[in-house]
Amino acid sequence: MTPKELSDEYVHDHDLRDASQKIYRASTNALARHFGAEVTVETIDRRAVLSWRNQILEDGLSKRSWNTYSSHLRTMYSYAIEHGLMPQITANPFKKTAVQPPKRKSKTVERDAIGKARDWLRYLVEVEQHTRRRTTITPAWFWLTVFEVFYYTGIRLNALLCIRVEDVDLENGLILVCGDTEKTHREYQVPITEGLEPLLQTLLNKAKRAGFKRRDQLFNVNRFSKHYRGEVMNLDQIEGMYKKLTKTTGVRMTPHRFRHTLATDLMKQPDRNIHLTKSLLNHSNLATTMSYIEADYDHMRDVMHERSLAQGALNRVARVDDTGAPKRLQKQTTDDWPVETQGIPGSQPPSHVSFGAGTMAPSFAPLEPSIESATMQFQHNALFTLMSSQLRALSRREGAERSSRALAARFTT
Repeated sequence: MTPKELSDEYVHDHDLRDASQKIYRASTNALARHFGAEVTVETIDRRAVLSWRNQILEDGLSKRSWNTYSSHLRTMYSYAIEHGLMPQITANPFKKTAVQPPKRKSKTVERDAIGKARDWLRYLVEVEQHTRRRTTITPAWFWLTVFEVFYYTGIRLNALLCIRVEDVDLENGLILVCGDTEKTHREYQVPITEGLEPLLQTLLNKAKRAGFKRRDQLFNVNRFSKHYRGEVMNLDQIEGMYKKLTKTTGVRMTPHRFRHTLATDLMKQPDRNIHLTKSLLNHSNLATTMSYIEADYDHMRDVMHERSLAQGALNRVARVDDTGAPKRLQKQTTDDWPVETQGIPGSQPPSHVSFGAGTMAPSFAPLEPSIESATMQFQHNALFTLMSSQLRALSRREGAERSSRALAARFTT
């Protein structure tokens, strides 16, 4: 069986989207380029796979791309082994051949960048309305609607292209996303928010005047402008618009990044409902949803602060005196500390009490903001610790002596 025959068998036996079919075929094409188009896949063992992996990575292929090949080829090999298409093979040569890729940078889009892109699109809308001239992104009102649909709903790019006129239900405030466009093959609905509703109403009104039928592709820029000649809007047209947004704002923007941004923003809300986020993005499992969510460091900081408050850690925090008259202290040594604390384990002055020349002295809350108060408090604490340790040691010695006497009396008796 050749690599092409392997992918043909797998694709023929599975209900796959066009995009998925392309990925599986691309994987077997990569296999054929390395081993030869006429190689039989049964003769490729694990050692050959590892040699191919090492060579292709050295040649510059990214680890993520290799993992894509490895995953899809492993799936096809498992299918062929299970169904007896490779009777002489018992072990999958692509099993556990993935590599650990570097962590990707954040895929979210900052709020300021989104606002800048939105303002630019709105400006283009006004320019076209007042001048009747074509702008950089035309018709601007249409592309503003596309932009806001991705922002508000987080749907996949291919899903937007497959939305029909009848799929938008303004009365109930829902957009139907067909299962044929989804990785999960599940049909689902997304809510229409207040900010999106008027844009969709305008789109539907213009579609009606343009003679759209109920099952026609709704987001089809070719039918709203004479500057386009295609019959159906495609991925390249949407990606072209986002490239212009990226160039204008200086921040990379794609519909998929809006999915990550929406997931992260929803998890910053007070209820942080992970199941709501999972349903809105139409994910099969929570693990996938969690991978979309970027770390919220502001929330982390708040939680850590609440923990320190609950445990009383802030009672000793050093703060800069903000009275307008900063105090300065000379550098201290252990000889400057009271005699009572010298020689006691752990009685070295804390780092935040020893200052170099010209260093602003902190105050200690809730004590009086002076080094004398801090020194006196340290003396009391050190003496208390010393007395407590001595009492515990004395108690342990007395307990040991009583146990010895009792044991001796038992044997004497």
